[in-house]
Formats: sequence, structure tokens, C-alpha cells
Amino acid sequence: MFTLFRGRSEPGILSAAALMLWSTGALAQEQTVDAPSAQPPSGTEILIRAAQGGRLGGPQSAGGQLAEDAAKREGVSRRPGWDAFFQPVEDALARLKETTGLQLGFDYQAVWQRANHSLTDHKQGSSGHVRMIGKWELVGRGTENHGSLAFILEQRHELWTELTPSQLAGDIGYLGVTGTSFSDSGGHLSVAYWEQALAEGRAGFVAGRIDPTDYTDILGYANQRTSFMNFTSLVNPTVAAPDPGFGFGAGGFLTDQIFALGVISDANGSLTEVEWFPGGEEFYMYGELGWTPARGKRYATNIHVGAWHLDERKDAMVPESEGVVVSANVTLRDVFMPFVRAGWSDGAAPLFNAHYSGGFLYYFPQYRDLMGFSIAWDEPATPGLRDQTTLEAFYRYQFSDNIAITADAQLLINPALNPTEDQIAVFGIRTRFNM
Repeated sequence: MFTLFRGRSEPGILSAAALMLWSTGALAQEQTVDAPSAQPPSGTEILIRAAQGGRLGGPQSAGGQLAEDAAKREGVSRRPGWDAFFQPVEDALARLKETTGLQLGFDYQAVWQRANHSLTDHKQGSSGHVRMIGKWELVGRGTENHGSLAFILEQRHELWTELTPSQLAGDIGYLGVTGTSFSDSGGHLSVAYWEQALAEGRAGFVAGRIDPTDYTDILGYANQRTSFMNFTSLVNPTVAAPDPGFGFGAGGFLTDQIFALGVISDANGSLTEVEWFPGGEEFYMYGELGWTPARGKRYATNIHVGAWHLDERKDAMVPESEGVVVSANVTLRDVFMPFVRAGWSDGAAPLFNAHYSGGFLYYFPQYRDLMGFSIAWDEPATPGLRDQTTLEAFYRYQFSDNIAITADAQLLINPALNPTEDQIAVFGIRTRFNM
């Protein structure tokens, strides 16, 4: 749900939430890790469990987020007393899953950002975001070929400032989003789809109201609620993936190491409106071929190439566009994840026609703290705008099992829409509460 700024069209609600570590759903995969031991899960184990939960989707997908949150709560905590306070609720949710197959998760996150320069009087943005995440295993429960109904209900709102983080970029003259998904779009059903595993977990499909960004150019670190905040640090901005809409995705492992996936979705999808192809037969399509060292490790280590196409959106006056991506990440010694991305596109639908980025995450195993750095260079799709460079660094402090606090700093060099400033600094704080 990487919705770009559209006036005031992103979401919000109260406050208490942060980042979490890299998650992201993978294609149907077999479990490649033994049953959890007495030792807390390592960074790689958490990624594997998130991938098993996400199946075909990405880190911020319903299943991926639920599985990552559950795995992280098995680790050592700085504040067991705080954790004990929430334990009865978590125990009740665990019993619900065991007896009915319905897995529910709840989180609340809040972000505040401030820039040192602005084209207007506004230099700050803040937003809150509450969600209920669900995955209900209704067919083949406990088997490799199970089927589940996945959904995310959310509400996004302003907090203390006139702007939200998703709107701040427009006021400082930056082409992009400095606080991805943190807006004031109100309440909505983000996704609701059927997820089906096939071939003993080697393949699967999703169908329904999907978020195409959950299945496009996925790497294991990319979750706007648990790692970076800047849109360009999280995804490849040469891809013109639309907002959630009705669609279909399928994928599977051709061998134990080679996987393929594809998705087709409504090109006129909307985060806030649930409509059946309002623009008619106008589609977004993406296909990917990749390599991972073992099934189940697609989030941890992944090399892939992908291609996408967006039909002309006549009513929205968005031209036909297409492009290719090449991306990779690898996890070393359970704690260090370097990553690289590149993308090229033809057409004016995406923000940029060329993108190159790289960076790393470092996972602190004792308390699950996380730090990361990213640098990206982008060539705007609009002629006449200068090339833009984005640097971002963050540190996520895991206050307790349920609460994380993230400090984030961004340096925006040659912001494409600001003719007077060569550099703008943006500082932010994010909190996240989940159970």
C-alpha cells in the first residue's frame, strides 16, 4: 500500500507504533527450519517464518506481518514486565487461532517528521495509523495445500500538524514520499483476498482485492512499518504499481531454487474506494523470475529480474508505461543484509525513468534492534527536472516485545521540485505497538 501523496488522500489514527525488522511474504514455500527451539529465533529464522506466513506476498502483506510479529515475540525482551501486561490478550488470540484457524493481529503506529527547509510555512508532518490484520485458514487447515481468507482493515489520520508525512514532500519540493503510508485517508478495507497453496506448498495463488505492491519486486527488508520510511528506499520508484484493487497473482518454485511469479491487477485501484474495475479493462501486469538458495529463504536471500506493464488509464489521463527491474539481497551470518536495486522505465506513469539504489540492514540479535542505511539516485520521468539523490538511515529500538521506537534521518540532495535548495534534511520518529 505504497500510496503516493494525492492532496490529503493517505490515512491515520492514535499513537504507539514503530518499525519492525525485515519481513515479507514469499511464494508458497516449504518450511526449511526445524521446530522452534528454546533459543530465540535468529534474524534469518524470523525472515523464514515471515516468508512462510506471507506465501506469495511481501513483508507488509497480511500473512507476512502476522508471522514476523509472532516470531519476534519469542525473543529476549528488555522489559518482561511490560510484556506480561499484554500476555493475556496474546494468549486469547493464540487460542482463537488454535480453535478456529483465525489469526488476528492489531497494531498502531505514529510518525512525526520535520524538514529544515520548506517552500511554504509547513516543515512538519505527523500521522497515526491503526490496523486489524487477519488470516483465516478455512480450507485444508494444517495441511500443505491450505486456503485462507486474508484481510487488513485500517484507519489513518492526522495527529498534531496540518500536514501528514505523506504530504510533507510536496511542501519541501521533493519528488516522492518521506513517510510512506502515513496520511489521513480515514478508514478503509485495504485488502481482502483468497490465498491458496498448491502442489504441497510449492506453488499458490491469490485472488480478490489485492495490493499489487505486495507482489512486485519484493526484497526481504521492504516494510514501511518496520524498516525505512522513504518511498524510494523501500521500493523501485520506476514501477507504476497502482493502489489496491481487484486482481490475481500466482507463483511457485520451478526447482528448489528457481521461482517465478506474476500478478495482474486493476490499473485504477484505489486505497479508499472498493470498486470493480472503474476504468474498464485497464490493467497493471508484473512478472518475475528469481533465485534463492533454498525454498523458504526468499526473504533472506533473493536475486530476481522482473518486467511490468501499465495500460493507458484514459479517464485519469495516465499514459501507457512499462519497465524492467533487477534486484538482490543476501543475509550474512543472520545479522547483515546488503541489498541493491535498479530499474528503468519508458513512459510518464512512474515517478522516475531510471533508479539505482543500495544499502544494508544490521540486525542486533539480543533484543531485535535494527539499523539500516540506503542511498538512491533517480532520474525523473518528467523532462526538465533535475536528478535526485536520497540518503536515509534509521535505528529501531525494541523497547519491549510489543513496542518499538525508530529514529530516522533523510538527506534529500537536489530535490527535483525545489529550485532554491540543493539539500534538505528530514528527521523523524516512529513508534509502533503491536499484539
